[in-house]
Amino acid sequence: MDKQTDVLMNLSVLYRSTQKYYDRMLFSMKLTYAQLPILIMIYEREGISMHDIAQSGVYDKGTISKTVKHLEQNGFITIMTSEKDKRNKELYTTDYAKQQMSKVYEIRRDWWQHLIQNIDPSTFDEFLASYEIMASNARAYAESQQENLVFFEWKKVSVSAYPDKMATVLSIAGCNFCCPSCTKSDLVYIPENRKAIADTEIRQYLEKRAGIIEAVCIEGAEPLMHPHLKEFLKYVKDLHYMVKINTNGSFPSFLQELIEEKLVDYVSLSLKSGPRSYAKTIGMENFDTSLISRTLEILKESAIDYDVTIHLIRQFHTTSVLKSMMNWISHVKHLILVPFNDYSSAIQKDLCSIQPKKLGSIIELCQPYCDQLEVRE
Repeated sequence: MDKQTDVLMNLSVLYRSTQKYYDRMLFSMKLTYAQLPILIMIYEREGISMHDIAQSGVYDKGTISKTVKHLEQNGFITIMTSEKDKRNKELYTTDYAKQQMSKVYEIRRDWWQHLIQNIDPSTFDEFLASYEIMASNARAYAESQQENLVFFEWKKVSVSAYPDKMATVLSIAGCNFCCPSCTKSDLVYIPENRKAIADTEIRQYLEKRAGIIEAVCIEGAEPLMHPHLKEFLKYVKDLHYMVKINTNGSFPSFLQELIEEKLVDYVSLSLKSGPRSYAKTIGMENFDTSLISRTLEILKESAIDYDVTIHLIRQFHTTSVLKSMMNWISHVKHLILVPFNDYSSAIQKDLCSIQPKKLGSIIELCQPYCDQLEVRE
């Protein structure tokens, strides 16, 4: 992993090591690292209120109340009614706390000096400035209401993504499956330093190209695991685009909701295996295949266009498995077979590839179970 990818791990190590050090050094005082910042705030701003503490740091009211109660019970602070407003409580440190604070500051200074040893002062100043910006960004983002979808890949123009339509294709990250043969692992195990595509850029493009581009295709990883998808699709439909969703079929209720509200026009269901071997194929011990069955029912009963796509992998799709898959889907409208070809090594190709002769027998096996059969290379 590169330095940017490592940043969260390093922050985690720093936090846990700091917590361990402070908890050890403060144990005899009946203090913990988690309580220390609030005690210091009270000591340096005598008469501060719990509301003020909440405004100063990323603390919820429950955490502040619990910490204040602990500090009061252990003799560090007193709680007094404000003379200016009888409804407010003011927090003050006790004489006992005042006698302990010099030791607290010494503990803090020693840890700080240990952390910054062997760091060039100018380099450290630059780090502090960047870290302050990161903390400010983190606070603002944590407090904001995140309602926009985040896309990480974008094919602006495609003539193959949506049948007989010129489309733009947007890809979302995140998936509830861990398929060992996943061809979109970069969207499943997405690194922290990967930048998302700006929401404003996408919207400007869609608004400008409305009437030229005919359809918007949403792919994944897995789009239906994102609850904000509906709001984005409403926006897209207001611009009069056709909408296609690629899904693994494990969110039938949400899919039903989108179909009922006329927010999707075409669904491509990626079918992984037969019911008995489904869990293994998606990298799990157990999986409720009734979710896939329900998705199939929804698609068959709806008036929208759909297809069932199978990415053929030799070690997974034996003749017996394919037969169980065909019995399961039972006369779907449109079946698409895609021989697996995303090889990272010669060994993988040897294990996964479907030979032309075998492909011919697969086509013959599947043909009776669908109205239309398509093979895509």
